[in-house]
Amino acid sequence: MIVGLAVLLVAGGAGGYLLWQDRQDPPLCVAAEAGRDELLHRPYEGGGSRAVLVIGDSYTQGTGVGGPDLAWSAQLAGLADATVTVDGMSSTGYTTAGFCSGEPFAYGDRLVEHDLGDDTTLVVQGSVNDGLAGEPDEVRSSADALLDEAEGAARVVVVGPPTIPALDPAVLDTIEQGLAAAAQAHDAVYVSLLGQDIPISDDRIHPTADGQARIALLVADALR
Repeated sequence: MIVGLAVLLVAGGAGGYLLWQDRQDPPLCVAAEAGRDELLHRPYEGGGSRAVLVIGDSYTQGTGVGGPDLAWSAQLAGLADATVTVDGMSSTGYTTAGFCSGEPFAYGDRLVEHDLGDDTTLVVQGSVNDGLAGEPDEVRSSADALLDEAEGAARVVVVGPPTIPALDPAVLDTIEQGLAAAAQAHDAVYVSLLGQDIPISDDRIHPTADGQARIALLVADALR
């Protein structure tokens, strides 16, 4: 189960990620890909006609809170009266394929697999993984490239990373500034999670259940 495997590696904070940062880990990659595929084939129905596609990381997989049905992205369906399709893959970000290093699973690689109609709202969430295992200084350019591909969407919302103990505040600020600048350049809505008091679990990376609920409310507000 991907949640358990992910927690096993990240429990030590940033040091846990260093165990796989420089090499691909096939068993974890297979589990992460399976978790992604399972979510893609069961959208969350919240009523209403709005269609939302979420691109995200382990936060959308509900790591540490009991699975994807308890994640912020699942809660968003009811809050936004929308059908939410989740393309969530643990360990990934704008600049990293995480457990599947070298494979096409970074955010931009996955986005191009989707047909964005003019009735679809795109929400891109994260990622702390760009600081833990990716390239924070390249987040801006990677986000620009992704948002170029999203021009056909009805609306685009970019959700930044929350404050987490496992990352230096300066690294989080680099990611935040890159995402905010890219969102502004592409007329996308930016939702900052820094300073929003998102509770983080003992693994120092993932939101608690209350943190997940807080993220869902912030994103839902941005969709109104």
